[in-house]
Amino acid sequence: MLRHWGGLIKAKGLGKLYQYGIYKRLSWCFIYVFVVPILLIGIYNGCYTLIRNTRQANAFLEESTVQIANNLSSYLYDHMALLEEVASNRSIVSDLAVYQFSDWEKKSDIENHLRLIMGHTFGSGGAINTVELVTVDEAYFYFPSPVSNGLFDKSQILTANKEDVILSVQTKEIPSDRIRYAILSKGLFTDEGFLVGNIIAALELSYFNKACFENVSDLLNDVLIIDENETIISASDETYVGATFIDERLGSISISKSIPGTGLVVVNRIALSTLLRSAFIQFGLTLLVAIVFALLALFLAMLFTESISRPINMLIEEMGNEGINKYVADHGADEYHLIIEGFNLMSGHLVQAAQGQFTMQLQETELRALRKEAELSALQQQINPHFLYNSLESIYWSGQLEGDDEISEIVNALGNYLRVIIDKGREYVTVEDEVDSVNNYIFLQNRRFDERIHIDWAIKANLQKTKITKLVIHPIVEDVIAFNLDHIIEAITLNISVDGLGDALRIILNGSAVDYYLAESDSQEANNTSGINNVGERLLLYYGDAYGVVKDIAKGHIEVLVPIYQNQAKGGEDDE
Repeated sequence: MLRHWGGLIKAKGLGKLYQYGIYKRLSWCFIYVFVVPILLIGIYNGCYTLIRNTRQANAFLEESTVQIANNLSSYLYDHMALLEEVASNRSIVSDLAVYQFSDWEKKSDIENHLRLIMGHTFGSGGAINTVELVTVDEAYFYFPSPVSNGLFDKSQILTANKEDVILSVQTKEIPSDRIRYAILSKGLFTDEGFLVGNIIAALELSYFNKACFENVSDLLNDVLIIDENETIISASDETYVGATFIDERLGSISISKSIPGTGLVVVNRIALSTLLRSAFIQFGLTLLVAIVFALLALFLAMLFTESISRPINMLIEEMGNEGINKYVADHGADEYHLIIEGFNLMSGHLVQAAQGQFTMQLQETELRALRKEAELSALQQQINPHFLYNSLESIYWSGQLEGDDEISEIVNALGNYLRVIIDKGREYVTVEDEVDSVNNYIFLQNRRFDERIHIDWAIKANLQKTKITKLVIHPIVEDVIAFNLDHIIEAITLNISVDGLGDALRIILNGSAVDYYLAESDSQEANNTSGINNVGERLLLYYGDAYGVVKDIAKGHIEVLVPIYQNQAKGGEDDE
């Protein structure tokens, strides 16, 4: 039973391998045997590293955030206690209450007393930048510089209802100092509950910055301190200071903790990209070690495979080259050498056959070129140009001498009409020339048929000087008008529009004349219109299937697609 199933698996495996080339077989073998296990091991190590780093990061963030919050809380409470100490000093409150009504000597004693107590309480250094006392009567004391503007009704720092110490992070209200401080303020009240003034202390933010910097680890975390307005007042990365805090929960691991009684929040976060980078490094190291050994095995296998596949590749490459004169140089002595000799022999036979086919195609091309020239010459040589021009010129001047302007106009129109049609020197004309030829033809026909034909042109101005193969509009117009004149007596209208379509012009003919012509298109007479057929055959012969004439009965128009002459800028025998 085992042998049976083993044979089936082997047969299936060999059948599958035969569908691929030698290099592809080797590649898939390498992927399954080496690459897939290496990737699995690398992914496992990367995920394990990421999980371990995430746990360590969470533990570190939790511990350091609590420590920062406790340190800042202790730091702020110590300074708040100093403000409470001053506010509870009855002598200070009494002095401030009577200061505004005292004489000069009493005021001097009060100022010295305040200076002594402030210096003793707050000291001359440390984190306190300045201390300020302001009374409701606008008496103003500061050590050593002011903080507020001294006006209760115009200050954002001073207030009449600060029974507790209030913390805010902002700049002083004096223009000379625009640095942000942690400002502590508290109201001063008498025993009866009357507000005497405020005591204000501005603390340097250096301690906040120090707390942030000291808690950055090798995990490259960010420590931020945010005020109640979501503004970052201090950070381990100074570029964040002053910006509005954005909670990046999806892109980072974050721990936050509020500092009670202050409105401040400590945020400690690590970007997930940092943890992922470490995991990728571990993944890469695992892959690197494994791939080194895998490449050594692959090199030995490829060396053996190359000896088999090189002759085949040489043969395939030469077969893929253009042309039929192929030859593969091979100096081997194995079975592939016999195959290559047979290929070289077959290539020689193909060259001989192709030479005969090329000779036949060359003869056919020459015949087609002669046919094109003959067809165009047939149109141009139906009338002797010099004889006609001289004859028409004589008639024109005779009409002028006799004063018959109508004869002169008819002869002039006929001369211009024939000049465009039978001019042998030009194969290309401008759209304007083709329009003039058609208009001259219409003029002549209206003289015969009492102004029955009305033509309307719609041509963009930038296309007037565009050159196209001559006699692509006129023969179609002549066939349509002639067919109408032979069968109806009513007025005939013809609309012709010309617009650009890439490197070609699209000419649309419609109106009552085209409607009648298309309605009778099944008749033998309409199908035998030589002008339309000639234009279609010439465009097909000259430029291929992309161009020609289409009679669209459903849309009620005749469409002509003709390429624009591309050598206009260079001049030549076709330029005027």
